[in-house]
Amino acid sequence: MKYLLDTTTISDYLRGNQNIINHFRVTSFKVIFVSSITKFEIEYGMAKNIKARKLFSEQLELLYSQIGTIYFDDDCAKVAAKIKNQLFAMGTPVATEDLLIGAIALNHGLTVVTSNTKHFWKIPDLKIVDWQ
Repeated sequence: MKYLLDTTTISDYLRGNQNIINHFRVTSFKVIFVSSITKFEIEYGMAKNIKARKLFSEQLELLYSQIGTIYFDDDCAKVAAKIKNQLFAMGTPVATEDLLIGAIALNHGLTVVTSNTKHFWKIPDLKIVDWQ
């Protein structure tokens, strides 16, 4: 199984959540990825909180150096548009960032790692796991 880390998972890791840390210890970094969308969310959060940037920037860069980054590309855009159309028709919208992360995961056959499952469960066929 290959994993795509959501913003909540990275935030929990940076804050020292032992369950998340334990999963990192037993899971090969070769199968763990972060999306460019998640990197955006993390950077936005740190731009708003200089104290967090000072506390976590080194740890974050180390994590990023050990895992792969997957970018939102044209194929992901097509998947995201299809999902957004399906969800709109069902009357169950999802936040744009979560939709894009879900599309990346689906396009690349990845399981989203998040404790924020309520934002992802609406996306059809998306695999989700909570390392909490």
